[in-house]
Amino acid sequence: MRSQEKGRSQRFITTVIVCWAISSFSFRIEVRLSDAKRRPTMRQPLFSALTVLAAFVGLSSAAVAQPIAIATLTPPELQELQRLVPRSAEDYYNVGLMHQGTGDLAAAIDAFSQAIRLNPSADYYFARGLAYYDQGDLQRAIADFTTALRNDPQFIAAYYNRGMAYLALQNYTAAIADFDAALARDAQFVAAYYSRGMAHFDSGNVELAQRDYERARALNPAMTAQYYDRAPRPLTGGP
Repeated sequence: MRSQEKGRSQRFITTVIVCWAISSFSFRIEVRLSDAKRRPTMRQPLFSALTVLAAFVGLSSAAVAQPIAIATLTPPELQELQRLVPRSAEDYYNVGLMHQGTGDLAAAIDAFSQAIRLNPSADYYFARGLAYYDQGDLQRAIADFTTALRNDPQFIAAYYNRGMAYLALQNYTAAIADFDAALARDAQFVAAYYSRGMAHFDSGNVELAQRDYERARALNPAMTAQYYDRAPRPLTGGP
């Protein structure tokens, strides 16, 4: 009986750890603006499941796959489950990043919303704003970037991404204002020069657009060449 109980406990813990390990291993963070000076948008998972997983490699896949009802868990198993289930804002933030990395934007938004409920920080609003942006919900993205900036007026990436959302909505005045704000805080922000150039170009101000493209290219020829040289329209003509 004791060996059966031990085996059941191992199967439960292994099942949870395998799921968590796969999630942790599949973390993929999209680098949006490699040249932007901004805070990190990812924090390390609090629990490194891959290390623990090695201890259970000897178990068969059939044993790992067996589900265990929560009602039958022993106190130690319940403690282990509670340790692995997201509880803090940071936990939900990491879960959101995981879902965002795999393209499940609805789940990412839900996780970021849980993080915001526990701690309405600029980072969490910014992360949810990016998920809304990727989902195509630009108005909600703008609202979240705006809240992030209200909490932290120096959040350069929030200015930039809100500007990109305004640019997509063809609100060129608002987009240029946000790119201006980003550049006022980081004068070496190549992508902001290029994006502001796009906003100037689309609004018909070719001279200012050309000036911004040239600034971007002077700062980082390698990065901007792929945009500048392969632009889908002439940079010297009208919009």
